[in-house]
Amino acid sequence: MNEKSEGFTFIELIIVIGILAIIAIIAVPKLIGYRSLAVERVCETNRDTVARQYEVYIQTKDQGESRFNQFLNENFDEVCSDDGIITYEDCRVKCSIHKSVSDEDEPPGDGVPWL
Repeated sequence: MNEKSEGFTFIELIIVIGILAIIAIIAVPKLIGYRSLAVERVCETNRDTVARQYEVYIQTKDQGESRFNQFLNENFDEVCSDDGIITYEDCRVKCSIHKSVSDEDEPPGDGVPWL
């Protein structure tokens, strides 16, 4: 009765599944943080683009909130992917959801690299 068994035992499988679960518990919140940070950065970049193009646009036309809304509707489908309301206040393009990076002292989240 000297059978050589190949493969994993049930205990070994349970241990591996447990280790993978612990890794997932640690990794998933970090990945969610990276996604929200990326969405914020895309919104910031899009707002910068809108601001630059709007500055050129208003050089030939009157400035105002209704003019800005018309400019947005004519030139941009989506500025904020979280459906934030984009406004033009104090010569800056602002999002109702995301703050400007310059308004923050440090980036949200620990250890997130600046690109």
